[in-house]
Order: sequence, then structure tokens, then C-alpha cells
Amino acid sequence: GLIVNDGEATPAPVQIRWRRLGTAIFSLPAGACYALLIGAALVAMVRAPYLRPSYQHLFFIRSSLVILVLGLVLGQVPWLLLHEAFHALAGRRLGLNSTLRIGRRFYYIVFVTSLDGLVSVPRRKRYLPMLAGMLLDLIAIAGLTLTAAALHSATGTGAFVYRLLLSMAFGVVLRFAWQFYFFLRTDLYYLATTVFGCNDLQATARQLLHNRFWRLLRRRDCQIDESAWHQRDLSVARWYSWLMIAGYAWLTGILITTAFPVAIRLTELAFHELT
Repeated sequence: GLIVNDGEATPAPVQIRWRRLGTAIFSLPAGACYALLIGAALVAMVRAPYLRPSYQHLFFIRSSLVILVLGLVLGQVPWLLLHEAFHALAGRRLGLNSTLRIGRRFYYIVFVTSLDGLVSVPRRKRYLPMLAGMLLDLIAIAGLTLTAAALHSATGTGAFVYRLLLSMAFGVVLRFAWQFYFFLRTDLYYLATTVFGCNDLQATARQLLHNRFWRLLRRRDCQIDESAWHQRDLSVARWYSWLMIAGYAWLTGILITTAFPVAIRLTELAFHELT
């Protein structure tokens, strides 16, 4: 009687677009095909070491400008979009009206999927929508690697495509590894909060660190009331907060020691080639 009064007709369920596509993509036959594809790529990497992910694959051409634009930007944006599309389709498969948008994670620009209503489905059904993007990453790595293997002996344009495919595959490998930076609210963060039964672990951990800071300065008037925190969030945040500090310190170090110097060097090379 909360939505429909006695005697009234039950409203027809809302039709979710792309639900059939999501059901087909995450069906058992499709899963078997994905497993075969990934297995074949692993076998190819074992037999042919030159197919294994390596940072050297990023430098598929002498022009740093082409590497930057074609390899690191245009070569990765489609896979980023498909990664998030897999999240959205996994949600549509469950009847959720999932959406895509552009967001930010620390100093990274990312595509973000909103899986509104995911908490309304049983917990065991939430894992696939959370991990669907990483599944796409594995499929992309396998597909790019196997296609490159077929072009290994090619010459001319085929040889260029071979190197480009391996470069794109390595870029996807890096993004797959990035998912383990769960303190940036990556896919594995949401998986962990679901497994641990948390409500808002990130906010609780931030507020806990806030209170620790002001407690050291003996300023209790600046502390946040802890009574509003969920007990499960507080229990996990006691150790998760330290991981957040270590993670942000690690990424800041990478930004200063690696990202900035590489960006400056690539800019210098590109400017030199253009002039």
C-alpha cells in the first residue's frame, strides 16, 4: 500500500534500455568465450616473450608527439569508455538505470559509472557490476595481444599496427594495475566496501584522520562528532585510514619523481621535432 493503493492497478515496470545487450554480454556462453580468449593470450605470451607487457612497447615509433597523442591519449580513450560501459551494461542487466559521466580521481581524469540502486539487489549480485570493467580490461589486453601476434611478421603498415597494438595493450595493463589503488575509489574499493559491509568508508576514514590531526593539537573543538559514524565503517577505517595516507604519499612521490619529469621530457622532444 505504500506505492499502490488497494484496488489500483500495479504500474508496468520501467523498460531499461540496453538490458538485453547487458544480459547477452554477461551470459555463460559469453563468459566461456572470454575465458578462451584470455587463456589463448596467456599461452601466446608464454610461447612468445615479445608479446609480454613491457614499458618498451610504449615507444612504438620515434616521434614522441605520435606516442603522446596516438599511443597515450587516443589509444586509451576508447578502452576507458568501454571499461565504464561494461560497468553500466552489467547494471542494466540487473534492471538498474546506470549512467556514465566524467570525473576526477586525485590528479587523474576518469570516466565514472553511476550504478544507482545497486544496494537494492542481493549482495552476491553486486560483484559483477563492480568487476565488469576489469573484465573488459582483460578482454582488451587479450584481444590486442592476439591481434598483434598475428601481425608479428608483417612489414610496412602492418608492422606499425603490430607495435601500436602492443603499446595499447600495455596501456590497458597499467590501468588494470591502477585499480589496485583502491584508496582512490577504484573498482576494488567498492568491492572491498561491499565485502566488509561498509556504508561510507572513505568519508569515515577522512574524518577519522581529521580528528586525529586536531587531537594532536589538543583542539577538541575542531573535531567531528564520531557518534554519527557507522560502527562497521569506524572499525575498518581505523586501519584503512593509514593505507590512505601511504597511498596518497606514494602517488605524490610518483607525480614529483616520474610524471612531471616524463611530461617535461616528452614536451621538450615534441617541441624540438615540431621546430
